[in-house]
Amino acid sequence: MLDTVKDKQKEQKAERRPYVIIFGDQGEKAMGRAVEGLLSGYGLQLADINTMEDLDRLADDAVLILISLQGVSDGPIDLPRYLRQNPRLVADIVALTEDITPEERSKVLAAGFTSIFNTSFMTLPDFKQILLNRVERGFHCLENRIQQDEYARFKAALSASPDAFILFDKNNKIFFVSEHYRKAYPKSGMKLVRGLDVMDAFTLCTAEEGVDENDPRYAVMKAFWQKMDGQAEYRTADGRIWHIKARKLPDGHGTIVTTTDITHYKEQQQALRDKTEQLADALEKEQEASAIQKQFVNMVSHEFRTPLSIIDGNAQLLQRRASTANEAAIIEKTKTIRSAVSRLVNLMEGVLSSNMLKTGKLEPIPEPVNLRGLIEELCAEHRDLYTEHRINCDVAGLPDTVVLDRKLITLVVSNLLSNAVKFTKKNPEIDVKGWVEDGLIHLRFEDNGIGIPPNEIDRVFDRYYRATTSSGIPGTGIGLNLVKDLVELHGGKINVDSEMNRGTKFEIFLPLSE
Repeated sequence: MLDTVKDKQKEQKAERRPYVIIFGDQGEKAMGRAVEGLLSGYGLQLADINTMEDLDRLADDAVLILISLQGVSDGPIDLPRYLRQNPRLVADIVALTEDITPEERSKVLAAGFTSIFNTSFMTLPDFKQILLNRVERGFHCLENRIQQDEYARFKAALSASPDAFILFDKNNKIFFVSEHYRKAYPKSGMKLVRGLDVMDAFTLCTAEEGVDENDPRYAVMKAFWQKMDGQAEYRTADGRIWHIKARKLPDGHGTIVTTTDITHYKEQQQALRDKTEQLADALEKEQEASAIQKQFVNMVSHEFRTPLSIIDGNAQLLQRRASTANEAAIIEKTKTIRSAVSRLVNLMEGVLSSNMLKTGKLEPIPEPVNLRGLIEELCAEHRDLYTEHRINCDVAGLPDTVVLDRKLITLVVSNLLSNAVKFTKKNPEIDVKGWVEDGLIHLRFEDNGIGIPPNEIDRVFDRYYRATTSSGIPGTGIGLNLVKDLVELHGGKINVDSEMNRGTKFEIFLPLSE
C-alpha cells in the first residue's frame, strides 16, 4: 500500500501536490513535526496553519485535515460543519486531542469529525500505517474529484463546440455522447448511454432515420462504424449532409468520432462550382463571339467592297462614254448597277435583321399578306436581275391571304432565291413551288447547282458558316442562319436536302393562319 501511495504521487510529477493540513497546532509545533516525520517521502505537502483564510485556500487540495482540539468547547470543534459546506472537499477531518471521556468523544464525533486520534497515538508503531491509510483514502477521493472536474470541463468544452462528438472506450462502447447527437436523434438520443456498444448505437440511429439494409447508405455507414477509422459523408433524412471522422486516441484508450454538419458548406461549394462553370461558359462565349465578330467584319468588309466596286466601275464607264454609249450599253451597265445595289440591300437587310434577331429586338408584326403575289413578285425581280437563270414559280396552291410578317417573309424568300442564284452557274434552273397541305404552308426552293457536301449539311444553318463548295463565291454565311431563325420565329421549320453537283432543295413549313 505504501508503494501505491508513492506511485500515485509520482504520477503527479510537477503538478500541484495534495496537502495534509494541520490546523491549530500551537506552541512548539510538536504535532506538525511528528506528522511530517511520519509522512516524509510520500510526495505530500504538509501545511501547518492557524488561520481560516489559509484553511479555505488549501482545503480543496487536501487529502487529510488534522485539527488540534484543546477541549470539546474549543472553537475548532465547529470546523467540520463549516468545511462540509464546500462541495469540493474530499478529505477526512480528524480531531487530535488529549485523552477525553467517552461523553466528550461522542460530542466531537457529533460535530462532524470523521474520527478522533489521541495525541498519545503518535508514539505507537502502527500510527504511521493508520495515518497512511487515511492519506491513501483521501488521495483516491481527491483523484476521483479531479477526474470528475476534468470530465465536467470536457463536457462543457464539447457542448460549446459546433460539432457532435461520441467518445468510445477501447472496447468500442460509448463513454460520452454530446448533446448534439441527442438533439439529432430525439427518439433514440436518450438511449445512447455510457456502455452501449457502437453497433447497437448504429442500429438505433439507422432505425430512427428509416434507413434499412436496402438503402445504399446503410452498407457505407455500417462499414464505417464497424471500422471506426477514417472519414465518411452521410445525408440524413431531412437533407442535411454530415461529415463523420473517426480518430483513435493515444495509447489505445479508445476512439473519438466527430460529426460536422457541412450542408451549408456543400451548398456554397456547389454554388461556387456553378458560378465557376457559368464564368467559364461566359468566357468561352465571349471568346467565341470575339472570334466570330472578327470573322464577320472581315467577310462583310469584303462583301460590301465588291458590289460597291461594281457600282462605281460601271458608273464611271457610263460617265466617260455618256456621249457615245448606245442604248443597249446603257441598259447593260444600269442593269449591272441595279444588281449590285440589290446585292448590297440584301446584305444590309440580312446583317441588320440577323443582329436584331440575336439581340431580341426583332419581333414579327403579323398582317394579312398575299403570299402568292409576294413570291411571284420576288421571283420576277430575280429574273430581271439574272436573265441567264430560269426561275420557275408555281405558287397557285397558296391561298390569297395569310397572316405573316411581310418584311420578314420577304427576307426569307429573297435570301433563298439569291442563294440559289449564286450557287447555280451551269444551265441554271430554279424551281419555286408553294402549296397548302395538312394545315401547313409548304414552300420549296430547288436548284440544280453545285450542292453541299453530305458531312456539312447539318452546319449550313450555323451563323457565319459557309460550305467548302462556296469557295470563290461571294457571301457572309449569315443568310441561311437568318432564314432559319425567321422561319422559327413564325412557328415553322426548314429542311435542307442536297446532292453534290446535282443541286440543293430547301423546304419550309409554316403554320397556316388566314
